[in-house]
Amino acid sequence: MRPSLLVAVPLLAGCLIPTAATGPGYQPADPAQIKAQQRASFAQSMGHPTKKSPAELDQTIAAQTAKFKKTKHAHTTQLEAPQPFVFDAVSGSCYTVVMRLGPGAAWDIAGDYTKFDFQRPEISGSGGPGVVGPGAVASVGCAKATGPISLTMASMLDGDPIGKGPITMELYARVLTRPEIKKLEEDEQRQIAEQRAFAEEQRRRDEQARQERERDFARSREESAARARSSSSSSGGSSGGGPSGPVSVTIRSSCGRTVPVFYGQKPKFGSGTQSSISSNSVQSKSFRVGDMFWVTDASGNGLDGVTVSDRTRTLEIDSSCSRIVER
Repeated sequence: MRPSLLVAVPLLAGCLIPTAATGPGYQPADPAQIKAQQRASFAQSMGHPTKKSPAELDQTIAAQTAKFKKTKHAHTTQLEAPQPFVFDAVSGSCYTVVMRLGPGAAWDIAGDYTKFDFQRPEISGSGGPGVVGPGAVASVGCAKATGPISLTMASMLDGDPIGKGPITMELYARVLTRPEIKKLEEDEQRQIAEQRAFAEEQRRRDEQARQERERDFARSREESAARARSSSSSSGGSSGGGPSGPVSVTIRSSCGRTVPVFYGQKPKFGSGTQSSISSNSVQSKSFRVGDMFWVTDASGNGLDGVTVSDRTRTLEIDSSCSRIVER
């Protein structure tokens, strides 16, 4: 049986606070009501564990310590200010802590959302299943290194009292068998291999996307150059290949945010000017025939480029913020 781990995920207070309103009818949120909603949500998400019976606690202990033996390590503290339970762990051994309320002890408001956090020599985490009726069970997992383990208990909401009275914590332990150690090592190696495979797949996708961008850039440059040649040819041979500039161009942005742009032949690695254009704006810019205008990403990589011809009058950055439309 593998020790179970409970990962406590605190509920953000902002999830429970309505969006602020304005106007004469606005009433600020009541902090006490917000706190009550938080407490109710935590208790419900944990399943109101303090309401469970002593029999359910015994069943949980039996299930969680089926292959464990009780050790001589015990810890007594008070629920008002519980002190950490610290004990020495041995590599290759698994540990579970059983907690019981002492005479006269009782849970308070935070009993339903009390967390058990542990610190092992090689890792930290939260242990479960946690509170069950008149006690609790917290697994701290299997130690991979010899050294002290510390187990603390606290409310998930700072300041809320856990309870009153004495509690006793008892340590249960078991030594992993060779097959179990081997299986854990195999699982760890499998996870490492999966992480490496994921990273390699992501690298491959990034490289593929980069190559596609390069092809798009090349195609865009070719199309822009072809438009420039066509415009220059249609202006007639008597002009000696068409004017070289200047050409006054209106640049419009239909993008909903400020977008980075580049004036020059090759973004990021070529000579030119990096600038930006505000969202939904219109501005005028003077070019020479053959100059290029680019929209780029935040890193300066070109997303789309246009070569200005003597007939270019308007360049529009479309709503995708990544394409230029020549009008």
